[in-house]
Amino acid sequence: MKRIYACLVITALLLAVAFYSSFRVQVFAAQISEDLDCAAEAIRDDNYTAARRSLSAGSELCDRMREGMNHLLRTDDFTELEACLRAADGYLEQNAPEEAFGELRRAQVQVETLDWLARRLL
Repeated sequence: MKRIYACLVITALLLAVAFYSSFRVQVFAAQISEDLDCAAEAIRDDNYTAARRSLSAGSELCDRMREGMNHLLRTDDFTELEACLRAADGYLEQNAPEEAFGELRRAQVQVETLDWLARRLL
């Protein structure tokens, strides 16, 4: 009987970890989407300083997520997303908004994929 209880506890712990990591990814996706939208709006308004600030905030968020959840999640997606945001920031530094928009779109697709994968478990 103790083995059955142990199996139930282990199953409950695994489910809790799965739901927790899914929740964290969903919150991350919402926050990063907001940063991407702010950056895109600032680029449209030719306010590259505000766009770079939003991209920097998004990059820091990716970095924190990668470091804080590396034991629960695959971190390659966060690394790739951070690279897109930093590339868009570099393009804005060089006054190339079209290329920055391309990187922003790539980042948005990655965020949508992360969000979809996180919701798939639920």
